Amino acid sequence: MTELHRRYDVTITVDRNGDDHPNPAEFATAAKHAASARTASIVSAHTASQIVSIVTVLAADQPAAVAVALAVVSDALKRPVASSTR
Repeated sequence: MTELHRRYDVTITVDRNGDDHPNPAEFATAAKHAASARTASIVSAHTASQIVSIVTVLAADQPAAVAVALAVVSDALKRPVASSTR
């Protein structure tokens, strides 16, 4: 039997300790690429102390959706964004 996929909205909050996190524009670009690679979408808000992301995923169950959401945010945090200038 084929499992039906449901839409899950997973909220991920990351503390911004120090200067090791990308600025909001860099994060948005990296997050967009990371999400599209996993057929997901992401919306994020940045505060002085946190990055709050809502990742929307189609998945068979909640654990699968959470795994995808964590992977999207993790990739966005570590992916260097290519400069648009030369």
